[in-house]
This record gives sequence, structure tokens and C-alpha cells, in this order.
Amino acid sequence: MRVVTIRLMGAVALLCSVLTSWAQDAGDGIRHAEQVFRWMLENEADSLYESMAKDMQKMVQRDQLKGAMTQAEAMAGPYQEHGEWTSQQADSLTVYASTVTFEHAQLRFVVTFDSQWRVHGVRLLPMPARESIHKLPPDAVELTDTLRTGDIALPCILTMSGRTDNPPVVVMVHGSGALDRDETVMANKTFRDLACQLAACGISSLRYDKRTFVYQQPVTSMDEETILDALSAVGLARTYFNNVFLLGHSLGAMLAPAIASRAELDGVIMMAAPARDLKDVVTEQIDYLSPPETTQAEKEEAVEQMRQQVPHYFESQHQVATALSLHTPLLILQGERDYQVTMTEYRLWQEALHERPQAELHSYPRLNHLFLEGEGPSTPQEYMREGTIPKEVVDDIARFIKRHYTDK
Repeated sequence: MRVVTIRLMGAVALLCSVLTSWAQDAGDGIRHAEQVFRWMLENEADSLYESMAKDMQKMVQRDQLKGAMTQAEAMAGPYQEHGEWTSQQADSLTVYASTVTFEHAQLRFVVTFDSQWRVHGVRLLPMPARESIHKLPPDAVELTDTLRTGDIALPCILTMSGRTDNPPVVVMVHGSGALDRDETVMANKTFRDLACQLAACGISSLRYDKRTFVYQQPVTSMDEETILDALSAVGLARTYFNNVFLLGHSLGAMLAPAIASRAELDGVIMMAAPARDLKDVVTEQIDYLSPPETTQAEKEEAVEQMRQQVPHYFESQHQVATALSLHTPLLILQGERDYQVTMTEYRLWQEALHERPQAELHSYPRLNHLFLEGEGPSTPQEYMREGTIPKEVVDDIARFIKRHYTDK
């Protein structure tokens, strides 16, 4: 799960609104953009926070603005340079952007100003995607729709397999952070990859943008971040399909039992699912990623900062107990090289579910958290390389779905 000090792995690493006291000058845009970039580069979190609009200060904690460039470097290697600035108008706002080059990758720095040079957004984004390596089979089509949860409206895509008249559908539920419908993590699009490969197996899917991606506002509970929209997605899927399965990855996998306890599902697939509380998982992630010279006090401070930023992540979800109470078939998948959700979690699931006949578990020696192949200890830098989920994993998912599929 993309948490802790490596929170850049979602589509947006930093989003804030900063109120500056600069006087408007037609030629000042690049200078202001450069200043905001330097604040981030030099970790001037106080400058950013003190310049924020009052309403935004109520939504963003000062600690959330710290270490954005450090987080980026943990993923992409040491910062090297940034390119020329470009600008474009977006209604009453002006957007400035520059390509930032790190040792292993490039990211896009974007800052948005109003007419008074107040900054309305600061983001580090993956570079615009090249043509996807994940191709739909010729007989599949994609339809757009809107997922609604009360006043929340989220764009979604239904990938319709053309290989059967009544295909099963998989609703895909993301990991932590502000993620799009493809679950874009640096160079990889886990959910698009799965949607394309499952369509070739005669299985349809529904994927949607998270509300934290669409609205870019803080949430205060797992219901708000994930569960309620997942339930709405299941409901929407049932208007198109009779057999509905849920696939959760990382945080989505951890919350899958809770979602299943409140929905009618034909099966649940959990990829890289924490069995313990997230505090334990986060603590292990920090320990794994910290340089050798990091003190225990510094590691504990990093955990505490995470708790302050997303306190609902530190609330017990009782996912194992909930899973044991379900009568829904379960498929649990785990990459053995995953440092974010480790084999410790997988073994706990094995222990808890070993007497349950409808629970199936598989682990894969060469796969990491994104279920991509590699060698040796996994690192964040792996996520910068575009890859494809191996056919073995997709076949295990497809067999599970077809085993529990009924032509209703």
C-alpha cells in the first residue's frame, strides 16, 4: 500500500492551495512558479503553509507539506534538473508546468495561479502516458458511465467482454491515496492491465476514479475513502451484469471483507491484503525503506506523522474476523517480493482461513506489490518501469471467477 514516506506512488503526490502576497505582474508567472518549485525542492513547508488560504489551512496540516521532494527522490532517484516552463489558461486560472528530471525517471511539476498570483494547486505528477501497452481484445468494448454516492459523482469505465452473452463482472477497488480508475502507480496501470487481460478471458470489469482523485479533498473515514463508493460500484455493476465479483488491491483488499459484508457478491479477490492493522504494516514499511542511520525515534516520528495525516488509516478494521464471518468465496493473492504488504500478512490469512473450503490462496515468488516480476529485494524504483501482470496471476483470477460463476 502506497503509504508512509512513499506517498507519491499515487497519481498526485501533493495538493494544496497557497495564498501568496505577490503583486501581479504580467511577466511574473515564471518567477512565481520557480519560487513555489524552490520551496518544495528545499522543503520549505512553513513557507507553503503560512501562505495558504485560511480555508485550505483548515483542510491541510503543516506536516503534510513536508518532504515532497524527498518522497519523489525515494521513488525516482536524486533530483537533477527541471526544464522550461510552459503555461496555459484554464478559465480564470493559469497553469504553469515543468518537466522535472530525476536519476531514474521524469515527473511533471504543475502549479496553478489565479489573477492575483495566489497559488491554487501544487502537484507532482507522472509524465503523460505513452500509448498503453495494455490492449483490449478485438471483441471487447468500453462504455463510460458515472458512479454516484449521494452528491459524489465519479467517472467510471465498464470493459465489456464480447466472449459470452452474460459475462461475470469484476468491480475493482483501489489501494490508498488519490488514484484514478486505472490505479496508475508511476509507470504502471494495474487495473487497466487486469481489465484488458480479463476481457480476453471472457470477464468484464468496472473501474472508477476514487473520490480523493476527483475531488482532491481530505476524507476522514474508510467509508468515505473507499467503502461507500465501492458499494455504489457494485450496485451499478448489477444494473449491467448478473454475476458480480469484487477485486481489491492493497487497501482495497483489506477493506474487501467489509464491503462484501454489506453487498451481494459472487466472490471476492484480495490482492496484497493486509491482515494486521495498518499501523503494523506502516511501521514495517518505514523500517524497510529507512536508511541504516535512521534512529528508532525518527522512525516512530514518521509513523506518528502518518497517523496525523490520515488518522482513519490507524483505526482497526477487523478484516480477518469479518472475512471469517462471510459465506462468499475468497481468493487471496500475494507477491512474495512485496515489501509494502509482506508475506507476514499472507501467512496470517493462511492460518485464519485454512479450514475454510471456499477460501483459495496463491503466492508468487517473483512478484512485487504491483504483481510485477523482478529479482532480489523489491524497491520503490521498480514502480518506475512499466510492466504487465503475468498470465499466471490472471489465469488464477479467471479460474476462480468461472468456478463461482452461475449463468443466472
